[in-house]
Amino acid sequence: SAKLDGTIKLGGAFIGINGYPSQELKVHTKITSIKSLQKSIDRLYALKDFPPLEGSVNVLAVVTDMKTAKLSLSSPKLIYSADRKTKHIINDIALTTTLDKSKVMLNSYALTYGKQKLFSIKPSQIEIDGDEIKINSLWLNNALKVVGNYSLKTKQGKLVGNAKNIHLIHEYADINVNSNFNILLKENKTNIEGKITLLGGKIKYDISKKSFASDSDIIIVQDMKKKKISPFMDNLSANMQIKTTKPLVYKQWPINIKVKVDLGINKVQHGPLLVLGSVELPKGGSYIFENKKFILDKSFIHFTGNLNKPLLEIKAKYKSMHHLIGINITGTPKTPNINFSSAPFLTKEQILSVILFDSEMGGDTHSGDEMMKMMGGAMAKAALSDLGVKIDHLVLGEGNSVEVGKKLTNKVTVIYVNGEVPSVKLKYQHSKHTESVIGANEESQSYDIIYKTDF
Repeated sequence: SAKLDGTIKLGGAFIGINGYPSQELKVHTKITSIKSLQKSIDRLYALKDFPPLEGSVNVLAVVTDMKTAKLSLSSPKLIYSADRKTKHIINDIALTTTLDKSKVMLNSYALTYGKQKLFSIKPSQIEIDGDEIKINSLWLNNALKVVGNYSLKTKQGKLVGNAKNIHLIHEYADINVNSNFNILLKENKTNIEGKITLLGGKIKYDISKKSFASDSDIIIVQDMKKKKISPFMDNLSANMQIKTTKPLVYKQWPINIKVKVDLGINKVQHGPLLVLGSVELPKGGSYIFENKKFILDKSFIHFTGNLNKPLLEIKAKYKSMHHLIGINITGTPKTPNINFSSAPFLTKEQILSVILFDSEMGGDTHSGDEMMKMMGGAMAKAALSDLGVKIDHLVLGEGNSVEVGKKLTNKVTVIYVNGEVPSVKLKYQHSKHTESVIGANEESQSYDIIYKTDF
């Protein structure tokens, strides 16, 4: 019956208590540093399995008749350290919940994890009866509802999820989705089955931030890591279908295309994750290359298991001043087969000359191999530029020779030549027609003066 009014300070925590336990008691907790609080508690009592959390938390609890409690929690950032190198960061946390005997009511919540905003103002309800947990409703973004049950004793349970027109906003995509799935839990085994329907939206993935080794035989030593065993993934089995009812839009210089997805994601326990199906690129998409616009015909990217090794079936056309050029690409991204055609008829060398120089005349003075090397160099330079690698000089020479250069100033360019004997060149542009080139390798040095003019 007595009124409580006081404060507790411990490490990075401040707790204020005010009210009557038999009526209403308010407990305001402000933790400026969870890590400091843990260290302070460890001096008094050895806590086991204390979660490795960092950050600050503000909690207001209102306890009524010592039976029910309403909690309001907020935090700008919480960091969970799964291991020495892996950290999970949750930002902008705000939630309200009600505890009543064995019932937990999550009235509302909002947070950001992995740049994905998660929220709900629809109440979620969970009941706990001994070892049994019953989820009457658990809402995600006001649209995905999960119900189910789980036994802590037998470690078995089932979850069922359904979503209608859920709007997902992420740094990679902004899409609307329908979804239904079943999750079966049995001890350490998880089985997921269901369907995801993409209702339309935009793909926002920035291809300029993507970097990778173009050859699977290339190993970057700095990136080598001992493969970690993941018990969850090892014991996971899945069968999910992903389809679109309306094409997704991907528009980012130099690409403007639409995408239709029909894929299956399959996995058996102790097996790899397999992606099966195809992605359709409807007619009308475009790609800008060398300031020329290539228009897609109906094309496909087929997946036969390994997500990183799809099969290509891409058709495109380019309309020059006097010719309609067709390009057909098959094979894999690593080893593509490229076939050219034109109306009126041109040889392959003439077609490449039109694409590179806007004239078929270059095809009469260069061999097919030379034209393909020039084409490959131009494509590689454009692709590297699209991927955020800005280079100013790229030449594919004889054999496996490659020249890669970068401008230091408007007049000075440094070039690395990966030939039989690797060398370095320093090129200085004196004027529009004259330049000096200093070359050096382990066998010799050279100095050339080059004069260029147009005829």
